[in-house]
Order: sequence, then structure tokens, then C-alpha cells
Amino acid sequence: MKYLKTIGLTLAIMSCSACGNTEPAKPIYPKMLPAQIETENTQNWAHDIRYEKTGGTMRYVMEPVNKDGKALLKLQIYFNPQADSIPDTIYLDPKTMAFVERRLELPKYLIQVKYEDGLFHGDLTPAPDSDFNPVKYNKTYPHGAFEPAVINYAIKALPLAEGFEASIPVFDLNNGSQMLWSNIKVLGREEVEVNGQTYDTWKVESHGIREKIIWVSVDQPYAIKMQTKGNFGTWLLAN
Repeated sequence: MKYLKTIGLTLAIMSCSACGNTEPAKPIYPKMLPAQIETENTQNWAHDIRYEKTGGTMRYVMEPVNKDGKALLKLQIYFNPQADSIPDTIYLDPKTMAFVERRLELPKYLIQVKYEDGLFHGDLTPAPDSDFNPVKYNKTYPHGAFEPAVINYAIKALPLAEGFEASIPVFDLNNGSQMLWSNIKVLGREEVEVNGQTYDTWKVESHGIREKIIWVSVDQPYAIKMQTKGNFGTWLLAN
């Protein structure tokens, strides 16, 4: 099964050819740019995990790679993975978790976008039988940003503590690669039980492209539980 859905992006791109105008989220906390963030040993970010959610299973595979002479983190996301599944592939800066590159192939279109030397660029290419219109991304930004599809990793890279607040920049492909802000607030430390196992987490609210509560593991580089307002429901770590 080659149909792939991803966190945040798939539904957004459904209207991308029209690029509707929605009010972007504004920063309400102190801004924190990728250049202000530095993660710990990136080797510890490698993992292969699954989430159970309404409608199926998500698999996240993170590994350090060398691409085009650069040390990066490669994240592959599978929805209801099968033997022939094509993953959504995202490359991240291992020092800041900022977005570098993404390739998303769906039956109706192919998206390939990059951020390099201050320029966010790439294309949405419709399939021959698609009713989508081509989209070309070409915008200059004074700084990098995070991928909304992997906001949980961006949150994990922050210096989390009770009461911590920050507004972090995010690319919104739904509005022609517009920059908006995800407003992050740590509500406290909380133990979460999933499948009989207890995890020590930071409970974090995120207001941006979507309204989320994310329980980020204190000891591991990923989320244990996520709740999204709307149709996305609750995600629970399956491993």
C-alpha cells in the first residue's frame, strides 16, 4: 500500500494549490530560533518507534546519515506501514533539529522542498491523472525553521523546564511556505502510563498550525503521547 498520510502536512497540502489565506499564528512568548538551540549527542536520537492512533499505526525511524557531504538526521515516517510503503522522508539539522529537506510522495502529487542558504525552495509536482496544480516554493527567510510534522522533536530540543515558554518558527506549506509561530509552554512534569509501562515526561502545550498537548519523554528523544484538537485524536507510543 503506497498511500501515505503524515502528521500535519497531508491534509494541509490538499488545499495547497489554492493556498488559502488563514491568519498565521503570532509569537506570544520569547522567540527561540534554531540557531539558539543545540541538542545533546545526536547519536542518541536514533530510534525506530510506532504510535497507535485513530485510523492506524505510525512508524517513525530516525537515524544519523551523511547526505551531500553533510551530517544530518534522516526521519522516515510511515502510515500503516506495509512492505511496499513509501515513507515521508525528512532531513533535519542534528545540532538544532531545524528543517533541511523533505520528500513526500502520494498518489496525487510529489513534494520535494529544501531550506539552504536562507532560501526555502522546491516543487509540488502533480501526478499525470491528478487535479492538483503545480506549486513552486521560493521564499527567502532570515533564519531557519522547524517542520510542523515533527514539532515533537523540535520541542524535545528545547531547554525544557516547568513554566518554560517559547515561540518557535515553523514552515506552513498550506500557505505557500509562509512562516508562522508555534507557541510552546511546559505545563509541568508528569508520569504517563502506556501499555503497562510508566514514562517520565514533560507535559507541553503547543499552539500553532494545530492545537496540541504533547507528553515528551524526559529520557528519550521522542513523544510518548500526543493529543491534537480536531480529527487527529490521541497518539500513544506502541513500543
